[in-house]
Amino acid sequence: MKTILFPVLLLAIHVAGTLQAADAGGSAPATITKEGDLVRLTLLPEAEAALRLKTVPVESRVIPAVRLFSGEVVTPLAAEGKSVAPVLGGTLEEVLRLADLQASADGRIVQAQVQMDAAKIAVERAQKMLDAEAGSMRGLDEAKTSLALAEAAMATAKAQRDLLGAPVGQSGGAQRAWVRVAVYSGESALLDPNAPASVRPLGGSGPSQSAQPVAGPPTANALTNTIDWYFALPADTKHRSGERVAVEIPTLDGKIESLVLPFRAVLHDIHGGQWVYEQKAPHTYHRRRIQIARLSGSEAVLSSGPPAGTKVVTDGSAELFGTEFMTGK
Repeated sequence: MKTILFPVLLLAIHVAGTLQAADAGGSAPATITKEGDLVRLTLLPEAEAALRLKTVPVESRVIPAVRLFSGEVVTPLAAEGKSVAPVLGGTLEEVLRLADLQASADGRIVQAQVQMDAAKIAVERAQKMLDAEAGSMRGLDEAKTSLALAEAAMATAKAQRDLLGAPVGQSGGAQRAWVRVAVYSGESALLDPNAPASVRPLGGSGPSQSAQPVAGPPTANALTNTIDWYFALPADTKHRSGERVAVEIPTLDGKIESLVLPFRAVLHDIHGGQWVYEQKAPHTYHRRRIQIARLSGSEAVLSSGPPAGTKVVTDGSAELFGTEFMTGK
C-alpha cells in the first residue's frame, strides 16, 4: 500500500506546483465559457488589439436563385452557325478518333471526285458515239445517270466532312470553348434555358465568367438520366479543354432573399462542420454553427446562420479558433 500511495502523492505535489507557477505568471489573455453548445470567448483588450480582429455584419440580400452543377470544358468542332455541332472533350482518345473520322471523310470526297471525273468522261464518250451514230440513246442515259449518282455522292461526302469541323491541329484562328453540363432530367424544368451561366474553377479559386447558352448537339445519358446543356465561354477564357469547372445556372424562380457573409469568415472543423465567430458584446465572441448553401464569388450564401446585422469576425477568426482549442502559440 505504501508503494502505491507514494507516487500518487508525488503527482499531486507536482500538479499543485504547476498551478501556482501559472498563477504567478499573470492572467490568461482569454477565458473560455461553455454553456451547452454555445462557446463564448472573452478577450482582454490588449489581446484583442494584438489579434487585430475585424468584423462585418451579416447581410440579407436579394440574389439570383441558381443551381450548382459540375461542367466540362469542350471544344466545338463545327463552324459557327451550323445547326449541328459535335464537340471534343479534349482527351487523347477523342482527338485520335476525330482525326480518324476526318481522314475517312476526306477519303470519301476524293473517291467521289474520281467517280465524277470518270462519269463525265463516260457522258462525253456516249454523246460522241451517239452523234456518230455508233452508239445508242440508252448508253447516253446510263452515263448521265452514273454522273448524277457521283455528284450526289460528292455532296453527301462534303456535308459529312463539314460536320467534323476543321482538321485536328490545323483549325487556325481563335479556338472557341464551350462548357458541357449534365443536368438531371427531373431538374431541367426548374432551370432557365435562356439565362447565362456563371462558370468558375473548382474549389472557388479564381474569378467567375459569364457563359451564354448555345444550341449544342442533343446528347444525353440514359444511365444517369441526364441531358447535356451547353454554354459558350468568352474568347479570353483561360479554361482548357477537358477541365472540370463549377457551373451555376439560374432557375425560373428569379431572385430570392438570403443571408450573405464573406467566405473568409467561415471556419471548418475536422468533421467538416462550418462555424463563424459572432460578436455579442465588446471583447466577447461566440462560436456559432452555420450551413452554407453555395458560394457566390468571394461570399457565402447561407441556408442557416445568424440573423442579418450580426457582426461576425473575418480577419483573426483562425486565431480565435486556435485560442479556443489551444492550438496557437
